[in-house]
Amino acid sequence: MSSLRDQVLSQYRDAAATIATSQHASSDSQTTTTNTPPESSQPTATDLKALAMQQLLQRQAQLLIKLHESLHQDTNISVDEDLLQTRLDDLASVCMTAFYAYRFDLLPYYWRWIYTDTLILMSYYAILKAAREDSFDENLMDRVVESLDRALIVAGGAGKPLGKQWIEKTLELLNRFWEEAEPSEEETQRPQKRIKRDTTTFSTQEPFGRPNLSAGRTCPRYENWTLEKFEKYMNEESQGKPLPIVFTDLTKEWPAFSDIPWNSPEYLLSRTFGGRRLVPVEIGRSYVDGGWSQELIQFKHFLAKYIDPSITISTPNATTSIQANEKLQPEKVGYLAQHNLFQQIPSLRNDIQVPDFCWADVPPHPTDSTKNQTPVHVPQLNAWFGPAKTITPLHTDGYHNLLCQVVGTKYVRLYSPEETGRLRPRGMEHGVDMSNTSELDVGVLEGWDDDGGNDWESIRAELKDVPYWETILNPGDTLVIPIGWWHYVRSLSISFSVSFWWN
Repeated sequence: MSSLRDQVLSQYRDAAATIATSQHASSDSQTTTTNTPPESSQPTATDLKALAMQQLLQRQAQLLIKLHESLHQDTNISVDEDLLQTRLDDLASVCMTAFYAYRFDLLPYYWRWIYTDTLILMSYYAILKAAREDSFDENLMDRVVESLDRALIVAGGAGKPLGKQWIEKTLELLNRFWEEAEPSEEETQRPQKRIKRDTTTFSTQEPFGRPNLSAGRTCPRYENWTLEKFEKYMNEESQGKPLPIVFTDLTKEWPAFSDIPWNSPEYLLSRTFGGRRLVPVEIGRSYVDGGWSQELIQFKHFLAKYIDPSITISTPNATTSIQANEKLQPEKVGYLAQHNLFQQIPSLRNDIQVPDFCWADVPPHPTDSTKNQTPVHVPQLNAWFGPAKTITPLHTDGYHNLLCQVVGTKYVRLYSPEETGRLRPRGMEHGVDMSNTSELDVGVLEGWDDDGGNDWESIRAELKDVPYWETILNPGDTLVIPIGWWHYVRSLSISFSVSFWWN
């Protein structure tokens, strides 16, 4: 334990020394945006606030190094720790103000860099206080992991030479330290947060039933295709207008299905630092509904509150039960949607493999060339994890998509790009182009969801003759969603999916 603890402290001290001399901002370079490489990530002389924040950050790093040195000295080193904490809080607050002041794709890189380094120092200070008092406990680990995850999720782990790589290495080291730490006698007497569960795998029940598929509209299912055959289908056989199809064998070698199954809550908790890792969760039935919101919460709380009623997080004095919460707020739905969980938590990335079909040459958008995106050299991965009745409203993507079902079942309905004009695309909403999302609510139109008292009969009549395809995805199924195809996705049970976007 002491060896790993020393490694953690040394890791942080080296980071603070780096931050104390880092030039996040200088007075002689160009303003750059979020997507600009760090090599040219500094503001103009007019951004005096960023320059001041850099200097303030450097001073806090120097103070933390002094506190670190005091751990090994008999004499106390005078540091106003209340002021130190205030300054770190101020730095984080100023950075967040900058985040809100810019459109996300115009945010200068150096603000994300300063924010990342600020949260690294915040977690360092928490570690130092624990080392001084010899009080490494659950709450400390929660706070430290939260700070580092916020840097990854909110700021993308910006910065060099620290940034994302340093954070990942430190989280791995902290996890090893915590797993190997033997609880002291005092620690065993303290209330501890525990994960309790009644069963070993997620429920496969479909509590709201499943739609009946129409034989003439069901996506065909295939297996044993080669990459060459897939390319031929996508281009020549379909004349560049492929239909959605399902493959049943593309993911059969994934460890996520066998050796380390994702249908095991215990496994997922073990890969998320005991469930401490933060994840972004969408709160509400759909992102186009009123009252929809997002929050960052610990993975273990996401499981207990939104995914599995049999999970409770308890202490000797209190128990948080999802069953009690559901009675109070039955309308609340939480969905971990379109999040690159595998970049944030690389250990989960090892459980899946990019399907070979993602390297196929594929056609552009069949009806609107303005919808084509810049070529991506590596497929974009996203996780989709939620309970039954979580939905993604009818929308279209700018890429070809392989949607791989790992846990549970999902219903998917798809409309051709040629039907775009009849699907009522949205327009600009609050300054955001929402034209990739339809005004139509498939769940309401089919009577699966409440209509809110509105009259949808005329819309049903309009859509009566609009052709569509549909399917139900089971674990191991992969749906090919060609670029431009409108699709509505509905979880029938607890569901975990992975999407691969490529072009």
